[in-house]
Amino acid sequence: MLDAVLSLCEEERPNALVIAGDVYDKTIPSIEAITLLEDFLIRVSQLDISVLLIAGNHDSGERLSFGGAFFKAHGLHVAGNFKGTVDKVSLADEEGTVHFHLLPFIRPSDARGYFPDVESVSDAVASALSTIDKSSGRHVLIAHQFVTAYGQDPLRSDSEVLQVGTVDTIDASIFEGFDYVALGHLHGRQKVGAGPIHYAGSPLYYSFSEVNQKKGALLVELTKDAAPLIRQLPLQGRHGMRRIKGTMEALIEEGRSLEQRDCPSRLDYLEVTLTDEGPVADPMNRLKAVYPNTMHLLFQRGTVADDDRDTLLDEEDLANMQADELFGQFYEKQTQQKLTDYQREVVKKVTVMSQEAVK
Repeated sequence: MLDAVLSLCEEERPNALVIAGDVYDKTIPSIEAITLLEDFLIRVSQLDISVLLIAGNHDSGERLSFGGAFFKAHGLHVAGNFKGTVDKVSLADEEGTVHFHLLPFIRPSDARGYFPDVESVSDAVASALSTIDKSSGRHVLIAHQFVTAYGQDPLRSDSEVLQVGTVDTIDASIFEGFDYVALGHLHGRQKVGAGPIHYAGSPLYYSFSEVNQKKGALLVELTKDAAPLIRQLPLQGRHGMRRIKGTMEALIEEGRSLEQRDCPSRLDYLEVTLTDEGPVADPMNRLKAVYPNTMHLLFQRGTVADDDRDTLLDEEDLANMQADELFGQFYEKQTQQKLTDYQREVVKKVTVMSQEAVK
């Protein structure tokens, strides 16, 4: 994927490459991740393209901004922590100056040392933005927050950290006056509110809830007296991500067909839903024999109508139920099917044998 980003940079020759946070997936990244980023940034710098990078909620701002003064001399501008004012980087094009304002992920505790009255994330962001002078030139804000508009949540994915309530939400109206707002945090590419406020989305798929999203980079062309022109350019990772469903026999047959035709889709990251009614022996290993990158396995069998389901059990129910009845309820919960008469007889026999063995 990083090679694909570099290819886009070579083709489009942008004035700046914006990375809006969550550079790493944890505060203490692996050596391999650090080396990968270092190699990528060296290759970008060789193209003479400025890099504007901020810390996200997954990053350690201190670690990310290490060596910042040295990097700045080589066109790499990093904002790791909020230090009372928003960092500004000014670049010029044929139409004049564009001021980029780098606001890393910010919490109330990050701002209270400079603005004692801050109580919420929205207060913290508003206080930070109050330090920005937008009197001349064009202004681009790079931020990493959870932004909503008109009280409606944006598109979210399973792999994102879910917050309870609205404590971390910021209304899009807080960004009024910027020519463009480049947001990081949410994995789906989307526009927020009426202004030029956009999430580029994650460049890779991070959960199967994202399989219908189109991953890419946003190419933003800022003009002096008109709305920005925005295009999404696709980024192709090494493997795709898909959900497939069917019986074991049908899926294995399809996988072998893909293998014979040497189709790269056989190597996609897969969530597989098996629809076999009966038991399936060693399903994961059998699937991986033809789909090596199977990652998640689900079972879907016939459903039981809600009216046929037993209610929750209390302690008195448990004390009075036979083992086969209790197992029957567990089986129904797991498979959405009731035990057949034959299966119930098998459970009764196993129960009796177990009780005799204990005695």
